[in-house]
Amino acid sequence: MGTSHPHEHAYEHPQPHSPQHGRRPGHEHGREPGRGHWQEHWTARRTPFEQECRAARTALLEDLKDPKSAQDRVLEDIVALCADSLHWKERGYDVVADDPARFRSVLPVMRYTDFTAEIDRETRTKGGVLSCSPVLRWLKTSGTTGVPKRVPYTLHWLLTYRIPAMQAMWGTYMEHHPEILDHPYATLDTQTVHERVDDFLSGVRYQAVSNRHPRINSRDWNPPWSAAPWFGTEAPSAHAGRMYHRIRHLVGRRLHFVSAINPSTLVSLRDLIAEHGPALVRDLRDGTLEGRPYGTPDPGAAVHLRTVLDRGDFSLKDVWPSLSLYSCWLSSSAGLYQSQLDAVLPGVAAMPFMSCGTEGVTTIPVDDSLDSQPLAVNQAFFEFVPAEVELGPLVEAGERVDTLLLDEIEPGRDYHLIMTQGNGLYRLWSGDIYHVDRIVDGTPWVHFVHRDGIFHSFTGEKITEAQVTQAIGRAMDEGGLDGGLYLCGPQWAEPPYYVVVSEVPDPGRELDRSLAESIDRGLRAINIEYASKRDSGRLGPLEVHTVPRDSIATYAESRRQQGNATQYKYKPFQKDADFVADLVGGTAGAHR
Repeated sequence: MGTSHPHEHAYEHPQPHSPQHGRRPGHEHGREPGRGHWQEHWTARRTPFEQECRAARTALLEDLKDPKSAQDRVLEDIVALCADSLHWKERGYDVVADDPARFRSVLPVMRYTDFTAEIDRETRTKGGVLSCSPVLRWLKTSGTTGVPKRVPYTLHWLLTYRIPAMQAMWGTYMEHHPEILDHPYATLDTQTVHERVDDFLSGVRYQAVSNRHPRINSRDWNPPWSAAPWFGTEAPSAHAGRMYHRIRHLVGRRLHFVSAINPSTLVSLRDLIAEHGPALVRDLRDGTLEGRPYGTPDPGAAVHLRTVLDRGDFSLKDVWPSLSLYSCWLSSSAGLYQSQLDAVLPGVAAMPFMSCGTEGVTTIPVDDSLDSQPLAVNQAFFEFVPAEVELGPLVEAGERVDTLLLDEIEPGRDYHLIMTQGNGLYRLWSGDIYHVDRIVDGTPWVHFVHRDGIFHSFTGEKITEAQVTQAIGRAMDEGGLDGGLYLCGPQWAEPPYYVVVSEVPDPGRELDRSLAESIDRGLRAINIEYASKRDSGRLGPLEVHTVPRDSIATYAESRRQQGNATQYKYKPFQKDADFVADLVGGTAGAHR
């Protein structure tokens, strides 16, 4: 793989009265404090990082050619890890230790909430309850009721599963775009962050899965840029502040790759440059960061950025002509961003981000296919249930659930996904539904469709019916109102937002506005991802239309009579906001 000098700079503008005038080609003239340390780290880590990632990718590709053996290996590993745990012994599950094939007939399908007692116990023991591996940290995410989940991040899960998954994905990125490791400024990674942790459970850190601070051991995730000033704990934790620091450090550099999870992050990157352009120009020109002395002035980069800003309608490719690649989620509802991404990143190649959540990894990209990727057969033991089966009542009642293995599912169908992880969360039904696009060498290629009970997720906020119902209920209580039925749907705009039509005794425009503010406030409190996306401007404020009592009930009944009387059910969540026109005689956005 050909590489350039590790200090490569995007723009070389000779400065006659500058100590850098006459420097050798590629020498940086915009020094920042601590530059030597982080660039030394980058140089030391570059080759080992590439080797680790390519090795993980090779191992994944081998498993994808023999998925049954990979699944058998994963199940045997998890049974060996968990059979001696307190929970397994107390429930008699350890009988499968000598016969992992009995696993599905002995252990029940579980929801996250079914593990509450064991998780409570494990927060005190820090291991040994669900699995026989120490809990190094607790991973935080919003649950279906808005209560943050506590997912055990164990040493075994970290080393055997989670880190190899990240490495395999980046191995794919390198295989297709080796330039992303050309020099220290080649890659802007927004997938992960290093932020100080202030929340603990019985002395163990409790944090988002994307926060990789602190590094646990030498085998933890450690990309070359992990010591870069825009990546570490010295960068602001708020979205806008952190993005400003990233932009300030990388404008004027030969940036090749911007990596994100949500496409909204890439769109907001361009918007923040537009919003804070004059401040960025001043910082570059004066050698400052947010107006404070920081490094050597970079008038060449300042002039270039000023020229770009003066165009008005600019793209990230204008800011960084060297951009050759971006990555993010690109399937399901995230695909609605494609036209915006094409405008913000014209002509720039795209690679998918893995399909994953705090609970585990489902797919890992092995090529640049944007529609689907192979099931990560070396990450978990996977089971499937046809999506048309109403799985919730069966699991809630503790009834036996018949599942399929990967060699029993069919292309073209949707399935509930059940996975057993190396952190002790066994046969977990998270509500995710996947579509099987094709099967290659016995491995299903799939893409995420939606979550059972969740209608949409523009930016990763995963708003649930329970969360919206709770927020509306709170708003009605605050206003002393006796609310009725409601409908809620997503409205695509810039930025996108949600629309609610709700029955009340006395509808009116002033009530619409007050309820919108109250429901929005409630959702912020319930769903941490919704709050984050609202604060960063990636989601617009919620819109409310109030209608008289029985309006929605009448609307639902009219739809029941349109040829689907036996199948139609009142569903508060809708796939779009078309119902607004039917119920209020206008369209979404009328109040904006």
